[in-house]
Amino acid sequence: MRKAIMTGCFPSGTSLERQFRVAASAGFAGIEIGLAREGFFSVDGDRADVDAVAHLAHDTGVTISGMLAGPLGHVPPTSNDESARAEARRIARRSIEVAAALGVDTLLVVPGRVEADVPYGVAWDRAVAFVRDLLPDIERHGVHLAIENVWNRMIYTPVEMRHFIETVGHPRVGAYFDAGNHAAYGWPHHWPPVLGDLIRRVHVKGFNTNAGATWPGFVRLLDGTIDWPAVMASLRAIGYDGWVTIEIGLGGPHQSQDDLVRKAVEFSADMDALLAM
Repeated sequence: MRKAIMTGCFPSGTSLERQFRVAASAGFAGIEIGLAREGFFSVDGDRADVDAVAHLAHDTGVTISGMLAGPLGHVPPTSNDESARAEARRIARRSIEVAAALGVDTLLVVPGRVEADVPYGVAWDRAVAFVRDLLPDIERHGVHLAIENVWNRMIYTPVEMRHFIETVGHPRVGAYFDAGNHAAYGWPHHWPPVLGDLIRRVHVKGFNTNAGATWPGFVRLLDGTIDWPAVMASLRAIGYDGWVTIEIGLGGPHQSQDDLVRKAVEFSADMDALLAM
């Protein structure tokens, strides 16, 4: 398994260039990035094209290990507003194009969410339709989609995740297993045996189940109550040997480069300990 860090770990306002360089300094082999809603990357506050981002990866030696299919948590593909659903499709298609241009083979996809006025059955059908609508794009560009639960009030169990993926019914659609996201609702190590080789990517972060299903439950990777030896054993049992990406905040803005690197190095050491289990 190879360790990566997610762009969301960095304080707001941290340039993409700084993120790549901190990741390299801390010993991360990969970084997971995402497009802004407008369809561009930001490097030092300036819009950057694919070539500029590819140059950053080459210059730092940090692989772009994955991408987010746009900010779909803010533009849910399951919205009652058809214009929002169309916007989600546009963002996802642009993300697929950029991922292919950068040589990234897998995109994280949040397929929608349940709301008071969007019942589960409606959200499910719209989410399936949304992913199916992207199938010609991922076939054309040779990209995979990895579906993730992000506390979006749907797909809370591994059986539901497998059923969702099998309902879509395409070999390029799999799961993004996030151990921390599942800890509040069950035991994360129960997921890999059910999903097997449907798992395309893995996210890790600590969680303290004593906090209940609340944001304060998210803690540093090896803190909290997740049984990490069991999680790692379950991943090894299915033969998973891909990217494992940490998703924990490195702290607030206005940190010096030295402080940011120091925290990233600590997180990298946590990852080394995890991957050695």
